[in-house]
Amino acid sequence: MIAGFIWIFFLAGAAINLVILARLDLSRLDFLDGILIGQGYYVMIPLFVFLVEGQSVLPELSLMYRPYDDLPTTALLILGMFLLPTIRMLFPRVRASSADTTDPRVFTTVILLFIVTGLVSFMLTGLAKGGHWQANLEGAFENPAFLPIKYASNVARNAVFAVLLYRVTTGRMTAQRAILFGAALAVLDLLTTFNRITAVYLLLTAMLLMKHRPLRMALVGGASLWALSTFSTMWPAFRGLATAQGYTLSSFAAAWETAQRAQSLRSMTTDAALNGVFESSNLVVLNWIVENYGTTTRPFLSYAMFARPITLLLPGGVWPDRPQNFGLTLGDGIANLPSLALNSTLYGESYANFGWFWPLGLGVFLLMWHAIFRSIAPNARGVQMIGAFAGIAMWRFDASFIGCSALLTAGIVFGLRLLRLSRPKPVRQLYLLPPPLWAAPEPILRKK
Repeated sequence: MIAGFIWIFFLAGAAINLVILARLDLSRLDFLDGILIGQGYYVMIPLFVFLVEGQSVLPELSLMYRPYDDLPTTALLILGMFLLPTIRMLFPRVRASSADTTDPRVFTTVILLFIVTGLVSFMLTGLAKGGHWQANLEGAFENPAFLPIKYASNVARNAVFAVLLYRVTTGRMTAQRAILFGAALAVLDLLTTFNRITAVYLLLTAMLLMKHRPLRMALVGGASLWALSTFSTMWPAFRGLATAQGYTLSSFAAAWETAQRAQSLRSMTTDAALNGVFESSNLVVLNWIVENYGTTTRPFLSYAMFARPITLLLPGGVWPDRPQNFGLTLGDGIANLPSLALNSTLYGESYANFGWFWPLGLGVFLLMWHAIFRSIAPNARGVQMIGAFAGIAMWRFDASFIGCSALLTAGIVFGLRLLRLSRPKPVRQLYLLPPPLWAAPEPILRKK
């Protein structure tokens, strides 16, 4: 009986989301569109599999989510599937008739920012000399300059796919070239940070570009998801060994061979395959939050979700009790590891802040940042598209990411605007004699 009602509401919510996603105008994507895309990828697909399987287990943390038994979490997820489309329908996108005011230099600026910050952070981690990627990363954070560079790199790896998609929608780049360009950037990021997330952004970009060709989208998406799930299950073993003996091709090859052997010795479970692509473990962590927050030992965080993005760059000495990184708080609370960051989707942080008032808190939070991105450049479609990809990324980060993304986007927009205003204007030629006969005549303005 309960299972039947859950399926009815899930399928109804999924249908509403899919109808809106199918009618997306790629040239006018904005922050709220990105939130819907992220929900479809990081919530709807994993929840569907969990409903079919009946449970999901995260053995490393001894956590479990059973959708038919853990009804508060299931109700929260399904309620969100109705809440977010409603917000989208109530607040429109940039008008189709409005002229696009995107500065054409945004594309080059974002690409260069991605490459420069990625390479600089790579050099600061010292991975070029070898070592374990996680240990090197923790050592790099001792350098005060590393944190802002890493923040900028994290935002730029997300924004590059937005500007690639923007170039395609304006006719300045073909879809094939954009995918190839994005694949090259994803490989560069993979080899310098050992982070897989750029592969997901690339996949989502490709799916959006194939939106009007559903058969091709299904074939490419299915093949990509299979390859990505296989790759993702081997990736933790590979990146742990890849640079242990130095940053060399031989070290990479040996690590990949070891990862393949380890993969062949164990069967790939549904949970492992799903988590490698969709980070489905985030829903299991969300269930822990619903079960444990709102008690005397873990009270609700109230305003922290709003304060965290604003106080991100504030020194700890100025506000010692400022809200902490929510992912690190979860790592400490669940696994007693203060350095472990766990994700729980947007819903996890919303519930931890406001309890069952989370729809109101999350709605205000999303509309606030939607308005901020619109205020940065209201009619610049490329800028709004960066906001859309920031909305996608919000499902796997804590609230601080959106503040960093908005700050960097505003810096790019206003920095380019200042450069344009400060550029010296050409001096008009002064004629000491009447202009030559072949000179173009001045236009004659006629009164209507």
